[in-house]
Amino acid sequence: MKRFACIHGHFYQPPRENPWTGVVERQPSAGRDHDWNARIARECYVPNGEARVVDGEGRIADIVDNYEWLSFNFGPTLLAWLEKAHPHAYARLIEADRAGARRLGGHGNALAQAFHHAILPLASPRDRATELRWGLADFKKRFGREAEGLWLPECAADAETLADVADAGVKFVILEPHQADAVRAAAGGVWKNAADALKPGTPYLWTAGARRLAVFFYDGPLSRAVAFERAMSDSRAFAGRTAARADDLALLATDGESYGHHESFAEMGLAHYLRYALPEKGVEPVNLGWYLARHPPKHEVRLRPGGTSWSCAHGVERWRSACGCGAVGDGSVEWRAPLRAALESLRDKLAALYEKEAAGLLAEPWAARDAYISVVLDRSEANVAAFLSRHAPGAEDGDSRTRALTLLELQRHSLMMFTSCGWFFDSLSRIEPVQVLLYAARALELARALGEDHEPAFVAALKDETGVWPRLVKPQIVTPDHVAAHYAVSSLFEDQPPAAVHHHRADSQRFTRRVEGGVTVAAGRAEFYDGCTGARWTRTFFAAVLPGQKVQAFVCAGDLPEDRFESLLHSAAGSGDAGALPPGRLFLLRDLRPDEREKVLTKVLKRRLARWESAGRDQFEDALALAEQFRGLDLPLPPGLDEETTSSLAHALADAARRFAEDSFGALDEIKSVVARAKAAGVVAPSARAEEPFARGVERLLAGLENGAAEHAAAELLEAAEAANAAGIGDWRAAAQVRVFRWLKSRKDAPHAARLAELMRLRP
Repeated sequence: MKRFACIHGHFYQPPRENPWTGVVERQPSAGRDHDWNARIARECYVPNGEARVVDGEGRIADIVDNYEWLSFNFGPTLLAWLEKAHPHAYARLIEADRAGARRLGGHGNALAQAFHHAILPLASPRDRATELRWGLADFKKRFGREAEGLWLPECAADAETLADVADAGVKFVILEPHQADAVRAAAGGVWKNAADALKPGTPYLWTAGARRLAVFFYDGPLSRAVAFERAMSDSRAFAGRTAARADDLALLATDGESYGHHESFAEMGLAHYLRYALPEKGVEPVNLGWYLARHPPKHEVRLRPGGTSWSCAHGVERWRSACGCGAVGDGSVEWRAPLRAALESLRDKLAALYEKEAAGLLAEPWAARDAYISVVLDRSEANVAAFLSRHAPGAEDGDSRTRALTLLELQRHSLMMFTSCGWFFDSLSRIEPVQVLLYAARALELARALGEDHEPAFVAALKDETGVWPRLVKPQIVTPDHVAAHYAVSSLFEDQPPAAVHHHRADSQRFTRRVEGGVTVAAGRAEFYDGCTGARWTRTFFAAVLPGQKVQAFVCAGDLPEDRFESLLHSAAGSGDAGALPPGRLFLLRDLRPDEREKVLTKVLKRRLARWESAGRDQFEDALALAEQFRGLDLPLPPGLDEETTSSLAHALADAARRFAEDSFGALDEIKSVVARAKAAGVVAPSARAEEPFARGVERLLAGLENGAAEHAAAELLEAAEAANAAGIGDWRAAAQVRVFRWLKSRKDAPHAARLAELMRLRP
């Protein structure tokens, strides 16, 4: 009998964008990466689209797109980030669904997901319906088809949730075996205890009146082996276990992050498991849409009463009470219930405000909220105008248009503040609960703009004994003055002011930039437009880079007469006394958002490095020549000279790598020269600063390899690989290996192909 396996990967991270800027800010806990999305993309999301299969000698023998062979879902908010941050990986993901459909009779591998990863049994009926509609609309826009299946966040389910899923037109969901209460033949008969009679992988029919939904239950032991037993470290052995448990279909449901993030290189084990190890055991990887079409349910299932989930032994209590799941040591999770109560109370107040203010403005307020996903996915002027013409006939001028969009943004943030990760872990001060509180803060701000202030009552209900709200939430709020200050300091380094700040449009009304006495000053006036609501505000600004590389900005709301403006500009340059400042706010560098601070300091540093470069070359030659003499006489480098030589070499290597990225003649020879001279001096040239520019240079060569300049690009790539090996530069290699492997598959006899394959450890 033919046997099948379906391995489902649930790929998800909570939304991390600052609600006021739409930008994911630096998260120091993510280590060398900018943020956790970036880190997990590097470790998991990208590698699973180009997973390596190696031979016994460690050479790459195949490149597998795991998404073509998995069943998978991605959180919609994560996909929105991935589309911008890694467009090539995103495109491969969409194509993998189509490849699965071509292989499996029109059934794609991707499943939809409720949009914000809220715990659906705990959502209000109206919010639950919107979460499903938004998730399905997002799926259709991205994958170009209707979703057959849907992933329930945390597999959280109850009868009402499954009824809404069935009403939405979904064909199947996946649950954990303990969520089933009883099963029986579809034709009727005696209900049997699910613990004794349920078969994982078999589709069951769930019904409620005329509603019908197929439910698959995954194999718990096999799925836990992936999560906790490093199953992918021996793909052949695990394929044997899978085959032994597959009477017909073995179904695994796993966190997608297991493959590369939670377990390093597990994406490689998964690739071998899917493409080689399972077929060797006579097991074919399939998806559930394909399987359901050929094996309609023959048995019914009844769920356990009350809400249940795959990650809480107490049903869904993890997201509303101190059940103990996720607690660490003696730490308390008593904060979970007040957080849920405070947010639910706020949600109800915001709903009442929405209905009151939408009267006469939105034709059908709640239908408009359901349809607002079209704007969330496309905020172009034309699309927003089309949406308002359909749903807000009362929005006849700019002010009413802004009011309508403010109401809908109020509801969007009301939905976002129930993202499940806010309750999952052990402390209210973690980044996940703080994130949902940021959405609440933005919703409260929008409510104030509409005439109601619910913040005091919300903070009281939160019972925030550790001061998370004032310490970690309030400082992240970005006011209109903050936006103007960011605009002002950005103008210090450009001849023209920026056209946008984060997702806000900026129209410059006046601008001047001067350098006087070593002080750079930028000043002007601009009008800003909120990228989501269309709200607008105007600010006059002054910014300066002062002696000691100190950066500051002043922002005020009022317009200034020309003589007053010139006086303040002169004062900012340190050449006069302008007297008292008009009413406004002074911003120091520490008052800006973290990424903005980093950008400003990086630009200041670049200016300083540019001045230092010529002197640095002389320093490099002097230090290296002296070090070579010491080594030539078998003398140890004295204290100070070792550090100076190492620093100079690091700068020289990074400079050569930048020249390579710019396609400067002789740059690779420079890299080799730096390495040779470092060796002669008995020191190692640090390569960390050279990694990023060198990778850009390799990207240039790879583009040539794929786009018609193959022979020249292959020759230079070969030289670059040799130089990188000598210099210890390695971050470029993984991405290059994938693209060179694919190129070699059809160009094995091309000039330099054999040597390139050897040097890059490829066996195409």
